Amino acid sequence: MAFEKLTNNLKGLTDNGQEYAKVTAEYYKLSLFKNGMRGLVSSANLALRATFGLIAMMFFSIGLSIVIGESLDSLSAGFFIVGGIYLVIFFLVFLFAAKPLETMLLKKYSKLAFSDDSLPDVSPVAPVATQNINTDDRI
Repeated sequence: MAFEKLTNNLKGLTDNGQEYAKVTAEYYKLSLFKNGMRGLVSSANLALRATFGLIAMMFFSIGLSIVIGESLDSLSAGFFIVGGIYLVIFFLVFLFAAKPLETMLLKKYSKLAFSDDSLPDVSPVAPVATQNINTDDRI
């Protein structure tokens, strides 16, 4: 009789272990999917904003180049001046903005990736912990 109880307890333990492994795997799949989708949505949003921002900046730059060129009576001079301004801005960003930009992006995307606001408050062991285990069957 005791051997049967021991066998049943070991079988229940094995079943609980397998269930725990399944639930944990599903939890981490869901977590990975959530973080991946957040990253994808953020990247798409950034790409969309950057695209329209660059188009607007291109038209603004062309217009500014034409205005400067007409005031100097040389259209090409206006384009070279605007290009030079962008070159100076590029070198300033290259020299001074790399580390602050990296810090800002890491903080923003760390908050985005590691926040738990969209996942339900469920631990990977929830289904295993809610199973009714009869304590009278113990040896």
